[in-house]
Amino acid sequence: SGLHGWAFTLKQFAEMYATKFQIEPAKLMKRLWGSHFYSPSERKWNETGGEGYVRGFCQFVLDPIYKVFDAIMNFKDEEVKKLITKLGIKLDVEDKDKVGKPLLKAVMSKWLPAGDTLLQMITIHLPSPKTAQQYRMELLYEGPHDDPCALGIKNCDPEAPLMVYVSKMVPTTDK
Repeated sequence: SGLHGWAFTLKQFAEMYATKFQIEPAKLMKRLWGSHFYSPSERKWNETGGEGYVRGFCQFVLDPIYKVFDAIMNFKDEEVKKLITKLGIKLDVEDKDKVGKPLLKAVMSKWLPAGDTLLQMITIHLPSPKTAQQYRMELLYEGPHDDPCALGIKNCDPEAPLMVYVSKMVPTTDK
């Protein structure tokens, strides 16, 4: 939620549960997405579901989020305290007295901070600057592609001339 400052990845939840299930986060990530079902009573996973089996994503990702929302928005103070403790959330002194939406924002942004999630997604999915500049230089630099400035950009050379790219964002009605 951009409004409340929280976001998550499967990797974050897999890392939360890895110790509990004694399984590698990468393997658990695969079980948290798609047709993978878990039975708490049998403590087993399967790919077909059945009685007592719940989709992994619903049980281990959505349900905890729904429980936090329900407890806070329905003013279930004792349940909120238990969830905050169980999730290891450390609220600031001024956040402890909040209720309703302000408390929800504080809890969710501490538990699943959007900034950490965004940084994790950037490091996992975007190429390194050294790799990206190999193909971006042609788009960013309008001078000759074989001069020292262009080569410095392309190779991410710290000894090359300093280059600054200024971009002006102009709102348009184009969609």
